[in-house]
Amino acid sequence: MSVKTLLCRDGRDTGLRLMGIILAAFLLLIVAAVVFPASVINWIVTLAVMPAVGLSAVRRLNDANKSIKLAAICVVPVLIFGILSYFMAPFGALAGVFLFGLACGGYLAFLPAKNSINYVQGYYGPSMVPISISGSVYHRQEPVMKGQVMPVHDQPESTFPSIESADEVVFTGSTHSNSAERHKQQFNDDVEPQTSFEQAGTHMEQEFDTATEYDPVNSFSTSSERSHQPLYVDQDALQSGSITELAKSWLNVAKLHQTKLILIGKITAAIIAVGIVVYLVFALISVFSGDGTEQTEHVDDMSNQQQASIRQMVKLPDGFWLALEGEILIVRWLGESGDKQSLWRLATAIGDKTCANLEFNDGSRYRPITVDLLDDGASEARFTPLDKDAIVNHVALRGNFKLCGYEFSLKGSQATLMQNPQFEMILSQ
Repeated sequence: MSVKTLLCRDGRDTGLRLMGIILAAFLLLIVAAVVFPASVINWIVTLAVMPAVGLSAVRRLNDANKSIKLAAICVVPVLIFGILSYFMAPFGALAGVFLFGLACGGYLAFLPAKNSINYVQGYYGPSMVPISISGSVYHRQEPVMKGQVMPVHDQPESTFPSIESADEVVFTGSTHSNSAERHKQQFNDDVEPQTSFEQAGTHMEQEFDTATEYDPVNSFSTSSERSHQPLYVDQDALQSGSITELAKSWLNVAKLHQTKLILIGKITAAIIAVGIVVYLVFALISVFSGDGTEQTEHVDDMSNQQQASIRQMVKLPDGFWLALEGEILIVRWLGESGDKQSLWRLATAIGDKTCANLEFNDGSRYRPITVDLLDDGASEARFTPLDKDAIVNHVALRGNFKLCGYEFSLKGSQATLMQNPQFEMILSQ
C-alpha cells in the first residue's frame, strides 16, 4: 500500500485499518518515549502521527457518512499521550489514555459503512493504484466518415479544407451570385467529411465521460479537475506518485479549508503553550524547592558547626563524653537505636524512668533536665548549671555511675578531664 493513502482525505477506510493506524501511532510514541525519554523526539513523533490518525478517522467517517468533526476523538488521545510521555507521567495515566484512545477508535471502527465497495487493503480512494491486466491490448478506434472506416494515414491531404478556404468560398458565393449554386454544392461536398469527423469525435468524448463515471480511480480525478482549484494538478503525474503534484493537491485542500486549519492551528498552539507553561512551572518549583532544601541543610550545618565550636567535649575512657555548652553540662553516650525522640523530661516526668536520675556508686543522685535520642544514634542527658560542678568532681573522683540502664566506669577519668582547660578550671576550684 502506498504511503499516499495515509495522507489522503477524500478516500474511505475500513474500521480495521483505522484501528491498525491508531495502534501503530501509540506504539511509535511508546518506542520514542523509551528510547528518547523527555526529548524533543517525542514532540516530533507526536506531531508526525497525529495527521495520519486524523486523516484515517476522516476517511472512516466518510465511509460511514458521518460528520468529520468526530475525528477529534481519535486525535486528542494521541496528543495527550505524547505530552504525558514527554513529561514521563506515571504508568497508570499513560495506560488510561492508551485505553481511552483505543476505545474512541473502536467506536468509529464499528460504525456501519454507507454502501458496499471493494477495498484494497482496507482503503478506497483516489490514491488506489490501478491494476493492469496482463495481455490486455487497447485498440484505437478510427473515426467513422460517411459510413466507412477511413484510416487517417490514407486520407488525402486535400480532403479537409481549412477554415480560411471555407470562408473564402462563402465570401465568393456572396459576391458572385451567378455561380452561387456551383460553389454551394462544392462547399457542401468539402465540409461534409469534416462535420462527420467532428460528430465522431464528440461521440468518442461522450463515451469517455460515460466510462469515467464507472471508473473508481478516474472518477476522483475528474471530480477534482472540475472543481475550481487555485493550483492546477496533473492527475496523471499524481497517480504516478509525483511529490510536487501531491503537494499542490494538499495546498488546494488547505486553501479550501483555510478557516478550519487556522482554528486547528490556534488550538494546537494553545495546547503546546499550556504544556510549556506547566513544564516551566514544575521546573521552577523543583528549582526553588531544591534551593530551599540546600539552604536548610546549609543552615543546619552552620548551626552544628557553631554548636561544635561552642561546645567543649571530652571523651572519657569508658566510651562516653562530657560536654559543656555554656553553663549546661551534657553527658553523651552511644547504644540506643531508633528515630529521634525524647526519652525523659523533668518538667513533665514522662518517659523512661531509668533516665530520671544519674546515680554514682557512693549513692549521690542528680536529676537530668532532658534526655534525648538524636539523629546520629547518640543519647544526651542535660543537667542544670547548679549541678554542673558537683557532677564533674564526682566523675573525676568516683568509681562509676548509672544512667538510663547503662553503667559507666570512671577509671582514668580525672587524668582525661585535666587535659581540657574548662574542666581543669572546674576541678581546681
